[in-house]
Amino acid sequence: EIMPSLVGSEMCIREAYIPQIMANIGGAKSQPLQPLVAAVSCLLWVIYGLTNEHKIDYILIIPNAAGVIFGFLTFITAL
Repeated sequence: EIMPSLVGSEMCIREAYIPQIMANIGGAKSQPLQPLVAAVSCLLWVIYGLTNEHKIDYILIIPNAAGVIFGFLTFITAL
């Protein structure tokens, strides 16, 4: 089915921040703007998925919630 594969691919994209977080913690700081913008974008999609008038859209919420977490962690560790 196509939806689980989309959720899986989105989760892999968000997990790509893990090496950057580790590098930031190790002292090789990166620029913080891109992960902050990505986290805010994901947060807006989570809010949309929660406030959809027809039903809660878990296909939007789950991968974008991971984007919020990893994006903000990358932003914070890059400071």
